[in-house]
Amino acid sequence: MQKLKYQYLKSLIICFIMVGNFLFGFSQEIKGYVHDSFGQPIASATIKAFPHNQHTLTDDKGYFSLKVEERNSLSWLEVTHIAYKKQIVKLIDSTENELLKIEMQTNVTDLDEVVIAHSRVLQNVIDNSQSVITLDEEFIAKHNTGTFSGALAAVPGVNTMNVGVGIAKPVIRGMGFNRVLVNNRGIKQEGQQWGADHGLEIDPFDVENVKIIKGPASLLFGSDGLGGVINIEENSILSENGNTIELISSFQTNNYAYSNSLEWKGRKNNWFSSARVTYQDYGDYTVPADEFTYAGFNLPIYDNRLKNTAGEELHFSGTVGYQSDKIISSLRVSSFNQKAGIFTGAIGLPRAYNLEHQGDNRNIEVPRQENQHHSITNNTTISLGSDRLEIDLGYQRNIREEMSFPGAHGISPDLVDSNLALGLYLDTYTSNIRYEMNRNPNHQLLFGGQLQYMQNNKDGFEYLLPVYESFQTGLYHYQSLDISEKWIVNAGIRYDFGSYDVEQHLQPLYDPGTLQPTGEFEERTPSFDRNFDNFSGAAGVTFKLNYQNHLKLNLGNSFRFPTAIELSSNGVHHGNFRHELGDPGLEIERGFQADFTYLHQSNNFFLETALFYGYYKNYIYLAPTGNFSPLATGGTLWEYRQNNAIFNGFEVTSSYKFLFGLKADLMADFVQNLNLDSNLPLPLTPQASVGSKLEYGILPNSKVFNEGFVFLSGRYNFAQNRTDRNERETPDSFLVNAGVGFKFNLYSQKLTFNASVNNLFNTAYFNHISRYRLLNIPEQGRNFVFSLRIPVNL
Repeated sequence: MQKLKYQYLKSLIICFIMVGNFLFGFSQEIKGYVHDSFGQPIASATIKAFPHNQHTLTDDKGYFSLKVEERNSLSWLEVTHIAYKKQIVKLIDSTENELLKIEMQTNVTDLDEVVIAHSRVLQNVIDNSQSVITLDEEFIAKHNTGTFSGALAAVPGVNTMNVGVGIAKPVIRGMGFNRVLVNNRGIKQEGQQWGADHGLEIDPFDVENVKIIKGPASLLFGSDGLGGVINIEENSILSENGNTIELISSFQTNNYAYSNSLEWKGRKNNWFSSARVTYQDYGDYTVPADEFTYAGFNLPIYDNRLKNTAGEELHFSGTVGYQSDKIISSLRVSSFNQKAGIFTGAIGLPRAYNLEHQGDNRNIEVPRQENQHHSITNNTTISLGSDRLEIDLGYQRNIREEMSFPGAHGISPDLVDSNLALGLYLDTYTSNIRYEMNRNPNHQLLFGGQLQYMQNNKDGFEYLLPVYESFQTGLYHYQSLDISEKWIVNAGIRYDFGSYDVEQHLQPLYDPGTLQPTGEFEERTPSFDRNFDNFSGAAGVTFKLNYQNHLKLNLGNSFRFPTAIELSSNGVHHGNFRHELGDPGLEIERGFQADFTYLHQSNNFFLETALFYGYYKNYIYLAPTGNFSPLATGGTLWEYRQNNAIFNGFEVTSSYKFLFGLKADLMADFVQNLNLDSNLPLPLTPQASVGSKLEYGILPNSKVFNEGFVFLSGRYNFAQNRTDRNERETPDSFLVNAGVGFKFNLYSQKLTFNASVNNLFNTAYFNHISRYRLLNIPEQGRNFVFSLRIPVNL
């Protein structure tokens, strides 16, 4: 273990040494206007000057003024906006005092984001050859369900694996757990994501822009990027000196949930800062059912409300940073804190009298989860002439505690100090470094490296996962080349090394009659070390038939190291109602995937069709053995196995704008898989679905009201009949949602109000990958959601 610590510390020191001090100054200006093909000004377009990377934004009139050191040393300007095609302006074609007039073509297919602090090459590899969905703060607010993962479920190809309504995690193209990597502000989020009952510990109000990369993304992000990446970008900073305050409040009727999030942003010259605090409180939620099935017995759901599904959350975050033409660096601190009850009928042997409410639907009882995720992150970008150096450093402390009664686990209560059944404490240190070379606007190169060290400790009277240490490092190289205006190619290669140092665990044995210790111990996990290494690569091509039609093809060889839970677990996972047994001999998962995407964008019509196919060697999954667990309350015994598998499917997203402000959307997704050894589907495969939405702008712009809309949407979920052995099938369902929203002015402040209703007809339906599906419990019933956003400019 000391060797692992030394390896990580040595590499981390090298990263710090590479950060230097640079002088900066201004002497000349480049000025101009940015407009669309109709002559209308474009606000908030980003203007970057290369090779020195000075940047600015256009104002509401499309005007910009960029201060530079020496105009003669600059080669070109890059003009980007989320809704327009990127423009390159060569400065050699303009005079020193010329007022530039730059026209941008409407083209949503070139989703180059407004990015200040992160690599332009990183943007190119994401946007050019892979299927990527870009979500902004407004989209997340419209689809607010109380969790960040819940908002992502509105995207085709993305589903949510949930425990009730307060705990959720994303699934991309049928892959979840450690096959979906969450890159939070440059740092891979680590939070025991191997568990079906483990949510994503991210404040849903603290995300402004996110990219969902569907398909293999191991090249840039490493292990766990096998199925896709949720890339959360840094929040925007104020473009000028001043302070702003924004309050977001929301209320949900189904479980009487209320949320309040207060954010402050400030800037003075080159220094910027921000802070946010979020509080959420919710009660037991209701379902359109009055009974559920457990172990063959029908048990009641009193008042249609699931007992002990209430929760409480308190989150903090703060950022301070410095920005100039040479360097931008920020330090971010965040703390996620959640206490969430687990339905009383989901653990142990429930009885009808235990399911009755005691008069308080907000009481968080036992069993419950108490989760914390604390992090410190530093992101630095340094301009080195035409090149750029980027460094991300992070520390994460994840605390997961499951509370339960000892007697329900065959242990006398007087033998333990608390109701802590399982405590997992994970410390993660991460460092990333990227060196970007921009010799000309048509050819970019990227060299990068990643380091990660993790240490996991445990506590509690139950056992599932041992104490262990792990170390991972990777090196990669990527190039992007614009062969012509129509053809763009990109390719890269990567090498990774990983190791585990797992400690032995001896579990005391208890007499089943007296619940007292026998004095004997059982070895649940032996001590062992494992090392892994892997080469992988990816290549892609984009063919632009014209401004309206693009074709993309991406070929990737991705990988995933086995996790500690897959290698070494041996205990009862009450979140999944089973005894889970790991295998220390598991090998690396490898995937060979192909993605093809067709994009069309015209003035009124948008269409994206994505097809994917993947072959996976040594795919790891949990399978029932057909035997009962020898452990008390263990249920059936499941073990981690490896087989070869195939995944394939498609997604379709389309939108058409009619006259008079009417817009129609159509979405569909489908994924299927096959275990090539058993010739059966893999478990927990999401249902196929098709959805549509009609949205109409109802309020004209005026001094008081503007940007209003009303929508009606429906989604049909097909039946999931392709299931693994002993896996329950799920019937089809149809859901209807509706909503209204508008902005209005109050005392010179622009407020935003949204109201929506989910599951309008209170339909009893099942989410095939929900944990409570195992108990035959339907998803949340009718739910009205109201939210108000109040910004204040100081």
